[in-house]
Amino acid sequence: MCDIFRFSVLIDMGWKVFLPDRYIRPVENKIREIAGSLGNRIPNEGGLIGGKAGLACFYAYYADWSGDRVFDSLVADLIEQALNPASGHVPELRFSSGMSGVTWLIHNLSANGLSCWDTASVFDELDTHLYTYMISEMKSGHYDYLHGALGVALYFLRQPKNERYRIYLTELLSVLSGIANREHDGALKWISVLDEKKKKEGYNLSLSHGMASVMLILSKIHAEGIAEDATDKLIRGGLKYIDKQKLPPGKSISAFPSWALESMAEDSHSRLAWCYGDLGIGLAYLRAGDVLASSAYQLDGLNLLLETTKRREPGDNHVFDAGICHGAAGLALVYNVLYQETELNSFKDASLYWLDLCLGMASHDDGIAGYKAWHHPDFGGWKASSGLLDGAAGIGLSLLSFVSERKPEWAASLLVL
Repeated sequence: MCDIFRFSVLIDMGWKVFLPDRYIRPVENKIREIAGSLGNRIPNEGGLIGGKAGLACFYAYYADWSGDRVFDSLVADLIEQALNPASGHVPELRFSSGMSGVTWLIHNLSANGLSCWDTASVFDELDTHLYTYMISEMKSGHYDYLHGALGVALYFLRQPKNERYRIYLTELLSVLSGIANREHDGALKWISVLDEKKKKEGYNLSLSHGMASVMLILSKIHAEGIAEDATDKLIRGGLKYIDKQKLPPGKSISAFPSWALESMAEDSHSRLAWCYGDLGIGLAYLRAGDVLASSAYQLDGLNLLLETTKRREPGDNHVFDAGICHGAAGLALVYNVLYQETELNSFKDASLYWLDLCLGMASHDDGIAGYKAWHHPDFGGWKASSGLLDGAAGIGLSLLSFVSERKPEWAASLLVL
């Protein structure tokens, strides 16, 4: 068990490079190879998660680390293209592939000295549209972080002192509370679509699309002093429901399933990944414990996350590729963040283990710097992807977090920070 007092406040001691010497050259060489390959594989879409904005993010951090300012113009060009979709295409607003994600990135880069865009002129045009979209999506029950209301909430959290944004977010909380399903013990749950083809609805526990992301966004809103009583009740109610979804001890390699127990035909363990499983749920407990000053939540989160560091068999944990979403680079990144925050060697060792595996996965002759993204055969199998979430841009950003002393603030887009 962790010391309950040590982690009452997470450590903030800057960002450290802790790589053993044997890793430095392979990581740096792979980053440079990705930078040289991505320019020839620019996607058609403009979004942050799988499009041009994601590549702009990589090249902005790459230029900062390498000192090669020639990439600054490429960053500006990619962002310009992301803001101006092709003729005939109506701009999307969702965080994953739309304007809320692109403009969030512009602010993030500017706030960290990696870009000099005139952000106000971009945001003022979009605010009303994004507010309307966010509330409409939430009222329809589409809270999905990547594709629905919660991702847009992150856009408004970029300026938490803005009184208009605080009103927007307070209204979002009211709608979120209104669509919650309440159990007799005070537990709260939010229904979502689990399988679009089968039109199956249920309760999703994941970070990417489900209740872990609800808890993480609520924790961010609470941390800014917005409707603290309301966020407190929603977080505690949501975590009470999540807590009841634990799998029987000793019978599974994960503590939680991907979906709530009531939404599954039979108990099944979850993969080890950013998108689904114990990592996202552990982060939800950890961040809630931090903002609510609850050592119990923090301890639950840390113990759950520490247990995940023991899961090292890629096949058993469905780690088939290197991408951030469900691959080795995502695991390396999350454990790197956790080590930076806690200085627990278990997280350091896990980050290096998955980093090593990530480097070894660059084995595809027709990939991008050797990398391809794995998809189930029903969804196309192996694909060369340049995006941030499952492709080479995200892998490059994860690798940069190991050799650069700049904190990877971009990872807030994935609710990792």
